[in-house]
Amino acid sequence: MIKRVEADTRDCYQCGNCSAGCPAAFTFDYPPNQVMRMLQVGLVDKVLDSTAVQLCVQCLTCTARCPRNIDVAGIFEDLKTIATAQEREVPEYVKTFNKAFMGAVARFGRLPELYMMGMFYLGTMNPKMAMGDAGLAIPMVTKGKMKLVPHKAKGADEVSRIYKKSMEKAKAREKAEAEALIEAAAQAGAAEGAKVSEKAATSEQVAAPEKAATSLGAPTPAPESEVAE
Repeated sequence: MIKRVEADTRDCYQCGNCSAGCPAAFTFDYPPNQVMRMLQVGLVDKVLDSTAVQLCVQCLTCTARCPRNIDVAGIFEDLKTIATAQEREVPEYVKTFNKAFMGAVARFGRLPELYMMGMFYLGTMNPKMAMGDAGLAIPMVTKGKMKLVPHKAKGADEVSRIYKKSMEKAKAREKAEAEALIEAAAQAGAAEGAKVSEKAATSEQVAAPEKAATSLGAPTPAPESEVAE
């Protein structure tokens, strides 16, 4: 997937339309056009650890405004999937939120908001955050906007199966790509080592006649000081 993402960014010529139209760019550490450029030059790890990818709201404005027809929002979504599959410690409690959100959907086939937020706050271990949002939750519960007891939707088991299978395939893909990179690096190191060994062997062959001549008693050049005298 990383190779596909890098390939999708090749046509970007840094016009800046994606960043100019992004309503969430003020929360990013890198605006969308910088993310695209970083992907072009291979700074994938730095992008995956950034807040830009995780705070994207998927409004699709960047994709709609791109004159090169690049699916910028789709690239950001792919990067989120890669970061999740690699189990990266992404900022802003994003990993905890994603786990709570997708876990709730996979379990119930729908999003029970109160249950999901409860699991999120338990994951953050931050009671101050929970207390700060209590003022919003209580009116929503009393007005019936959020149910106290979550209920399974029809086909919830199928949703759970699809989610688990998708995550297993994503993790397997990321693992295979990581192993391929390690193997390529090992092969490059072996090739470099072979070149160094070959160079050392050549130097040894050049030096061998001189050593042989010395061992047979061949005269050695006199020091420059003696020649001068």
